[in-house]
Amino acid sequence: MGSSSLSRRDFMRVTAALGGLLAVGAGAGCATQSRGRDGVYRGDVAITGLASLIHSAPFLIAASEGYYEEEMLALENVQFPGGLDTVRGIGSGIGFGTSATIPVFIAVERGLDVKAFGNVYTAASVDFIAPADSPINTIDDVRGRTIGVSSPGSNSTDFAEKTLRLAGLTPGVDVELLSVGSASDSWTVASQGVVDVAWTASPLSERIIAETGAKVIWRSRDYVQDWSDTCLCATTPFIEKNRDVLAGWMRAVGRGIEMIDTDLERAAEIYGRAIKYKPEIALAALENSRGFFSLDFARPQLEAVVASGVEAGRLGGKVDIDSVVVEL
Repeated sequence: MGSSSLSRRDFMRVTAALGGLLAVGAGAGCATQSRGRDGVYRGDVAITGLASLIHSAPFLIAASEGYYEEEMLALENVQFPGGLDTVRGIGSGIGFGTSATIPVFIAVERGLDVKAFGNVYTAASVDFIAPADSPINTIDDVRGRTIGVSSPGSNSTDFAEKTLRLAGLTPGVDVELLSVGSASDSWTVASQGVVDVAWTASPLSERIIAETGAKVIWRSRDYVQDWSDTCLCATTPFIEKNRDVLAGWMRAVGRGIEMIDTDLERAAEIYGRAIKYKPEIALAALENSRGFFSLDFARPQLEAVVASGVEAGRLGGKVDIDSVVVEL
């Protein structure tokens, strides 16, 4: 298989996902994962928010530029809607992928034999925005106001509560959080005046700002300094059997990160094309995230993730980071 055919196939899979989430569930891993006589590993890789979240950029670049193929990998990037869905898909047969980091620890506590072996995105990814004509300009202005979040227990809710507290405000007392659904739904109700502030995330943040003149009120990363937002993960049996596959995948993704770091305009062109965003919007999104892509774990980032999960009641009080995070 040539690099051009792989790029087209991956690109078609990604753009098809833009029209709606792929239907995936407990049986998502039914696709064959195998190595052919030609030495090429063929299979799926599960990625949370492939077409909608900024952390996916290196994967889309790697697929489009043939980096997978150069590592003898014929991979289909498969989109999953949330972190726990992704981890369940990985455990159901896909074997490996990238998920929000907290759900990996949650899955381990629930008995799934999955490990994290690399970072991806190291900034808290949830943003809070308001219409251009809103009187709200800073987090201090939301006292007595309403904020649209996804649902109880979601990242948007966790980050809203955490950042409000760090700013000296008490959720449910000083500020009301309303569950309104997805980031796009959140913006819709904010633009209609149902809530005062909407949650969102890059690259949708930059798209809304470019198209409507909306303004960022605060970004979670302004308050949460150490963080592992998404990570590379795999089941233990997959790691034991396919270390070379995972090492090649990491190298390919690393080259995608390197392009973002060294050739931002080229990276934005590829990323924007893959998610059907204008190049200038993709450029703004990547520029805002430059420096937050890394495959290397840092202990304070992992400790912050675990502490946040415990604080939110999503993790138990005894979490052994070293039993979850491994090196290839």
